[in-house]
Amino acid sequence: MVETDKPHEHVAIERFSPAGPLAVLPLTDPEGDGNDDYQTGYRRSVVWVCPKGEDKYLADDAHFLATLQQAFGERAGTFVAAGRRGAYPLTRVLADKQVEGRCVIMGNAAHTLHPVAGQGFNLCMRDAHVLAQMMSAQVLKGEDIGDTQLLKRYETARLSDQKRVIRFCDAVVHGFTHPNPAIKLARNVALVAFDKLPNIKPLVANYAMGLKS
Repeated sequence: MVETDKPHEHVAIERFSPAGPLAVLPLTDPEGDGNDDYQTGYRRSVVWVCPKGEDKYLADDAHFLATLQQAFGERAGTFVAAGRRGAYPLTRVLADKQVEGRCVIMGNAAHTLHPVAGQGFNLCMRDAHVLAQMMSAQVLKGEDIGDTQLLKRYETARLSDQKRVIRFCDAVVHGFTHPNPAIKLARNVALVAFDKLPNIKPLVANYAMGLKS
């Protein structure tokens, strides 16, 4: 958690560098309930991808804030305070199987993704939603919600969406870290198109949500 001298106005900002993404995300004020139409919060969460081992140099608050300011720029204002930080290795984890007998693993236990596109949570929610629907139908029929065949059908039903999102996240990471000038040019053109063309953002949002259109 960090604090800035400029209110976030509930806007998330993400910057990209050769090392990876740097995201500054709005947090609600401790005394607020988060449901106000406009809450002038100054607290933000930071997700910062850095090379292995570099995080140890950011343990000091003053050095962390200065390095963060240099990397992120002035868009969020001045970073004036920093809270406790943690470092986690970015390792893609994909389970060989998600169902065994009456046991199901789902969400991050089944697929841990790079945070670049923020799709891990969305994918977890879709896993839970599909399983809940299938179990509800099973209850209405008066049948066992832990039936192995039901759980296997859940696993099969989710694989396509999971693989699609994994490919999408991998492509985004590759596009923002690859040194090839042609790929850099294509990436920059795509970002401009994403920002300027009115129909692109809904298409990308629907794709990220697992919708067909």
